[in-house]
Amino acid sequence: MKLKRIDYIFVFLLIVLTIISIDFLLNKAHREAIENLSKYPPFQNLASGLLITFLVCLIGNLLPIPTPYTFVVCFSSLPFLHLNLIIPMIVALVASLGCLFGELGGYFVGRGVSEFISEEQRKKLKNYQQFLVEHPKIAPFAIFFAALTPISDDLITIPLGLIKYSLKKTIFWCWLGKLGLMLIFSYNFLKICSLLGGESWILSVVSLYVMVIFLYAMLKINLLDLVKKYIKRKSNKKL
Repeated sequence: MKLKRIDYIFVFLLIVLTIISIDFLLNKAHREAIENLSKYPPFQNLASGLLITFLVCLIGNLLPIPTPYTFVVCFSSLPFLHLNLIIPMIVALVASLGCLFGELGGYFVGRGVSEFISEEQRKKLKNYQQFLVEHPKIAPFAIFFAALTPISDDLITIPLGLIKYSLKKTIFWCWLGKLGLMLIFSYNFLKICSLLGGESWILSVVSLYVMVIFLYAMLKINLLDLVKKYIKRKSNKKL
């Protein structure tokens, strides 16, 4: 079986994580560093923390490959979580705006500069484009779901740009999904931030492995086929 680019990226990320794991195992100072990131001066200051959060979320969503940018929301919010419950909301809002501006890059790629997309990616995007044209009512849910998860939203935003789907609707549903995701991290629901550094370097590394494997699986699975099967099954039940 011929390996694809995503397979090489997956193997590369696993090698990097393994090297990092060995480094943490052998170097106590590095272990302590990752377990105390939220205590670093830039994150103790709300203004600098918000700026870092915005930039990391912006860049993380501009990149064409899935990037674990959500960790920065935890580090910006945790120092203030027990002092003021409004501050995590502000952190989530700033983070969601950074994510939104980054994701809109995919929408405008679809509108104007889609020539640089690979042929393989173009075929996949064309299938999504045709599906969205045939099922326009599903578009808001698809945008929201893609934004609510840490997977790359380009498979949705680029086809929406290609079919010139409403920019206002794209912005609203994308922002709403990103805000929901950011709120989960800013308020540390289910102690999710403990998996990203702050309590145990082992949990941090394991969570990164899980995240990389999860994102790889999501990219390898044809979500469009699953949605089509669900719609077909639902239609058959009505008959």
